[in-house]
Amino acid sequence: MKKILIQICTEFHYMVALSLIDTFYSENCEIHFVIVKDPNFKFRLNNIQLDERFKYHEIEYAYYQQELFPDIVDFKKFIENNNFYHFISFLYHDPIFVYLTYYFKKKNTVSFLAPDGMGAYVKFTSKHYRSKILRTLECYRFYKRHGYKFPKLWMTSWDFGKNGYYDYIYAYSKTLPYLKNKKIIEVDYTLSEDKIESLKKSFSVDFNNYPSLSKVVLVIDDRNFLPKYESKLLETINNTLPDYTILFKKHPNQKGENLSYLPSSVFSIDEIFPVELLIANLKDSIIISTYSNSMLYHNPSCHYFWTYPLVTQTGELKKSIERFNPKKYIKVVQNFEELINDLKKINE
Repeated sequence: MKKILIQICTEFHYMVALSLIDTFYSENCEIHFVIVKDPNFKFRLNNIQLDERFKYHEIEYAYYQQELFPDIVDFKKFIENNNFYHFISFLYHDPIFVYLTYYFKKKNTVSFLAPDGMGAYVKFTSKHYRSKILRTLECYRFYKRHGYKFPKLWMTSWDFGKNGYYDYIYAYSKTLPYLKNKKIIEVDYTLSEDKIESLKKSFSVDFNNYPSLSKVVLVIDDRNFLPKYESKLLETINNTLPDYTILFKKHPNQKGENLSYLPSSVFSIDEIFPVELLIANLKDSIIISTYSNSMLYHNPSCHYFWTYPLVTQTGELKKSIERFNPKKYIKVVQNFEELINDLKKINE
């Protein structure tokens, strides 16, 4: 039986991994998930009913902390005592991912880099030499502390696909704008109705407690704290589409106390689950986010808007990055006036 190792840390990773398993791996494969937990961040897979067909290994570590993590020592022994056919990772700048792609090259294990959010469609325009050097030194110290032999001369990169020694990339499109000469396997994680129902059970999601999912505006919260932008956005929607219900999906890493500006008329969703499950259940609705990867899940009955130019105009988020839109059905709006006009047209 062929062993497959999959490295994840979020509910989105788990959902896409299940789709990859269904598409590429038969029942004759033994699937091992290695679930990464950073002790300094909220763990997002706590209350999920994991598929019992597969094996799970939780490893807790923070590469940037100067301490020995027993899970990492034990994980090294686990890797060395098993032979894997394929290795898939969603953590494109994680030091364990980099090490495993190097290690598995020697073992004839094929490695795949899987999509992590919109990472494949973003490029940093600043060099960030200082932060990259510091990060690289922390990674090498991390390897040394835990007995991982890594003789490669390597410098970390913040850009997707620039780290590690993987063989293929799973991506949402056949070409990637900022990566050349890479072997790409296009994936589509649009889910069947049966799969959606199965995932809803896994994530304990029950939309029967929600308002009607027809003619709503779903606003997907950003991981960054953006009160000026989100307050103006919600006001704009409320004034332009008074007959629509506004759903606000809080980002799992966002603190609840930061969202005190939400109007009482907005239905706020705090549960942790892939928002794609909600998008799949919408009808004749509108989906708005700054640049959420969840909008790569296409529900043909909905209208999609990315609003990252609006955030830049508020001055709340200043990142030196370029963004690329891989899907024609998503419109990038440049200002609030354009958004208002587009919303009015939908409502005509």
